[in-house]
Amino acid sequence: MRDFSSATHLGFTLRSYTRDMKEARTRLHELRDQALPAMPAMLGGGADELLSLAVSAAEGKLISARPHQVHWQPGRALTVVYDASVAWAGQRPVQERLVAMTGARLPDEALVLEDGDVRVGLWALQQDPLLPGLAVALDAAAMHGLLTSLGVRPDGLSLRLRAYRPGRRAVVQAQADGHRLFVKVVRPRKAAALQKRHALLARRLPVPHSHGWSDEHGLVVLEAMPGATLREALGRLGTPLPDPRQIAALLDSIEAPSDAQAPPDLVAATVTYGELLGRILPDLEPQLRRLIDGIGEAGRLGPVVPVHGDLHEAQLMVAQGQIVGLLDVDTVGLGHRVDDWATMVGHLATRLDAAPKRIRPRIQAYAKQLLALADAQVDPVTLRQRAAAVVLGLATGPFRVQTRAWPAETRQRVALAEQWLASAQRIA
Repeated sequence: MRDFSSATHLGFTLRSYTRDMKEARTRLHELRDQALPAMPAMLGGGADELLSLAVSAAEGKLISARPHQVHWQPGRALTVVYDASVAWAGQRPVQERLVAMTGARLPDEALVLEDGDVRVGLWALQQDPLLPGLAVALDAAAMHGLLTSLGVRPDGLSLRLRAYRPGRRAVVQAQADGHRLFVKVVRPRKAAALQKRHALLARRLPVPHSHGWSDEHGLVVLEAMPGATLREALGRLGTPLPDPRQIAALLDSIEAPSDAQAPPDLVAATVTYGELLGRILPDLEPQLRRLIDGIGEAGRLGPVVPVHGDLHEAQLMVAQGQIVGLLDVDTVGLGHRVDDWATMVGHLATRLDAAPKRIRPRIQAYAKQLLALADAQVDPVTLRQRAAAVVLGLATGPFRVQTRAWPAETRQRVALAEQWLASAQRIA
C-alpha cells in the first residue's frame, strides 16, 4: 500500500482458516522461554491442572478453559487470561475469567503454586491483587453505594467489563437511571494523577467529566461522552464524518500537563515488539530486522509540543460530523506532533486492511484526506516511518488477544508495516 491509494486484503477460505487455526494452536503450545519454565504448562494442556487447583481451593470445579489474552515479555514475565467455565459449590457452570502469572515478581496476594522451578500466581479477574478497585467496580452493592455518594441515582444499575489488562488497568461501564458512566480502574497510586489530568484538560478540550475518584481503590468515575467513536462512525455508511482539520484543531488545543511526562517512544518500542514477534513467529525475523533498522533511521521530528500520545479512531467521539469528545487522556504529555498523526495513520491503515469490503472505500477515502493534512503539517518521510512503527506494534495484537488465526493475521500486519516503510523510503 502507498499513501492509502491502494490496499491489500487477506481473504480467508474455509480451508485456509482451518489450517490457520491449527497453526495457531500448535505454535502456542510449542512456545518456550528458558527464563519462564512455567510457560509450557500455562499455554498447553497443563493449564487445566493449574486452574483446577486454584478453583478447587475456592470450592469450585473447573469444567473448561482456553486462553483469552496472552501477555508475554520474553525472559521476564508471562500473564495469561483464560475464558473458563466453572461450577461453584455444585451449581450450574458459569463463565469466569481466570488469570495466571509467572515471572520474577508475583503479587503477594495471589494464590502461588510451586513445583520445583515452576512458580505461578493465580487469581480470578475481579480479584486482581494489583487492581483492588476492580472488585468494587464489578460489585453491584458496592457501586450502588459509590454512585449514591456521587449524587448519581443507581436505579436499575447494570455493570459491564469493557477492558482489562492484568495488573495494569480496567474499564467498567455502569448504566443507571439513564446515566452511562465509565469507571476507570488503575493502580491506587495513579488515581489522583489521572483525576488531575482530566480536570486540567477539561478547561480546553471535550474530555469526559469526572464525578470523583478514590485513592484507596484506584477508581476514577467518568461521565460517558455523547455520540459514537470515529471507529464506529467509519463502519456506518451514510454517517457524516468530521473533517480531519477538526482533529488538527483538537491537537492544537491540548494543554501541556504540569508533570510534563513524555508519551511512549514509538521507535524505541519497536525493539520490544520485534523481540516478541520474532519469538512467536521465528520465520519473520529477517523482515523484523529490516523493519526495526529502517524505522530507527533518523527523521525530522519537529518541535516538542503537547500531544495526546495514543491518538486513534477509537479515542475520538463524533456526532453529526463533529468531534464531541476525546478519550483516554492518560498518555497526554510533551512529544512530537508527527507521532500523533502517525498513530492515527497506522491505526487507520490496519483497520482498512482488515475491514469488510462494503466499508473499505469509505475508510480509504477518509484516511487519504487525513494523510494529506498530516503531510502538510509534519515531515512526510518521518510520518511514514513512524506509521510503520505503529503498525508493527499493532501486529502483536492478534497474538495478545488470541484470535483464532493469529499467525496469519500477524504476518499480514508485519507485511503492512513493510509497505509503509517502503513508502517512506520511496519519498526519501
